[in-house]
Amino acid sequence: MELVEVVEASASEARATYVADHPTGQLHHVPIDATDIWSKIDHLLYMPILGLKRARDLYYYQGDGLEVLYGFTYKYMTIEHFVGQLARIQVGAPLAENLAQAYVRAWYPGDEPLTIFVDWHVKPHWTKEASHSGHVTMWGRTMPGTKQLILNGPHGRLLGAWNYPIDTHLGHILVELEAGLEHSLSRPIACTIVDGEAGGLPIGERYVKAERNYISVLPRGYSHSLTEFVLQGEWESVKDDPEREAVFAQWADAKRAAEDPRQLALMRPVERTDPTRVYTGWFRPEHTAGEIPWLHRSRWPNNELRIRDLIHGANLNCNYGYAYTEVPNRTRQREWEAAQARVEVTERQLSNDQAAVHNLRQRLAELQATQATQRRELQRQIIQSRLELQLRHRNGQSTLRVQQRIERLRQTALHHSQRFQRQQRSLLQQLYQHQTQTSVLCFRLKQRITERDAIDTETLCRERNLEKDQIMLNWQILLANLHDWAAQNYFAPEWRTLSLEKASQMIYCKAGHVTWHTDCIEVVLLPYRYRDQQRAMEATCARFNAAKLRWRDGRLLRISVMPFD
Repeated sequence: MELVEVVEASASEARATYVADHPTGQLHHVPIDATDIWSKIDHLLYMPILGLKRARDLYYYQGDGLEVLYGFTYKYMTIEHFVGQLARIQVGAPLAENLAQAYVRAWYPGDEPLTIFVDWHVKPHWTKEASHSGHVTMWGRTMPGTKQLILNGPHGRLLGAWNYPIDTHLGHILVELEAGLEHSLSRPIACTIVDGEAGGLPIGERYVKAERNYISVLPRGYSHSLTEFVLQGEWESVKDDPEREAVFAQWADAKRAAEDPRQLALMRPVERTDPTRVYTGWFRPEHTAGEIPWLHRSRWPNNELRIRDLIHGANLNCNYGYAYTEVPNRTRQREWEAAQARVEVTERQLSNDQAAVHNLRQRLAELQATQATQRRELQRQIIQSRLELQLRHRNGQSTLRVQQRIERLRQTALHHSQRFQRQQRSLLQQLYQHQTQTSVLCFRLKQRITERDAIDTETLCRERNLEKDQIMLNWQILLANLHDWAAQNYFAPEWRTLSLEKASQMIYCKAGHVTWHTDCIEVVLLPYRYRDQQRAMEATCARFNAAKLRWRDGRLLRISVMPFD
């Protein structure tokens, strides 16, 4: 797989860069000749196979697994200093990128576009100190920890993994990470398949803007009926699942459809009406509706199960190194920002209510002034009409029209009075409601300001330096890939699906004898207890010996198993 050259070149380049920037720095555990560091790298690389989790476990390690390679076993301090100096030269990120390029060349030769699978693995960090926190699903709680982005290719081949603070959101980094990988790998990425963490609209907008393809799924916490969608085509059977069918669709709500650039694919059991899952993303033109669920389901064997294998076989949940820096508490800052947003909402509501109270009072004053003016005018007209009535009565003239006019003026005055009372009553009711709401909002605003000010944004918290974790993560992914390569190329057919954990128990930790000859290294394993395992190991040894592999010093490697008793 050409991984030895990649590791040595990455270490040499990182060391040279560090020495150029720090001429007085001491790096005696990372020698100039990168080939001299393999004895220490092997101690770190094979710790999971030997049942060791951290370098400190070498304090009391008495096994022969490492000593048989070099004639000795490093103890804790030497290996810890070695990891510390690797972290000092910042080799973790460039090594991860270079190894990813080597994995792609080894597993997927050629230049065809790759379909990749992405998911988080969250490992907890037990500490009583204030630290950035996030939700750890396996523990069902919010606590400090580290997020590891695991990247797999088709057939579950591991391509790399990177560490991030636990409060990192997948949608904030995935599109940029994918574009960077495509550039560094010099290999186009056809489609990214990810779980519901990428099912939101913001990450969909980023993918559409970048014109990149991905497949995710809407959260299962919400149920959708078929009436919410407009179908785009006919239902078709899901690939490898004739009991379910799928179809492309878009939102029936015109406004929602206009604001959502993502594509949708509905899946339901045959003879059902409403969809049971809604897939979302930006699909490739050649993908059919029946292929979308099948592609997303392949995330389990190609991504999720591989992460579980790493947890059990490569110590993926271990933390390495606890160096930290004091930084502003982003969790508290987000809490303060959320509290400030609530305060601003209440302030806007209070401002609107206060403006409404002012407008209502102004309208009420204008209404009362208008009513008083109309009342005075009608009274003046009534008085004039009465004087005219008296004059006509004394002169013996007809008074019918004057009496009718007086009655009309009285009816108009009554109508104006009743209308004024109705309008005044309505305005007073609205004014009372807004004044009551204003009192409630004043109390709520005071309470929310108190809650916001109680959030401590001044005290710093600890942010772990993840460089050591990244270095060890590189070795963990490397070990898993070495196991996959050995299983594919050398194991007997019935052993090719063994997990790293099971292979460690049955093969890598099998007792035996090693003899170092001048031209070859001979390994003789003790016989197995069961005949099927014995036959599988004999076939494995034959395949391994046929490959004529050599140790780093050029000696031929030969492995055999003692005859079955």
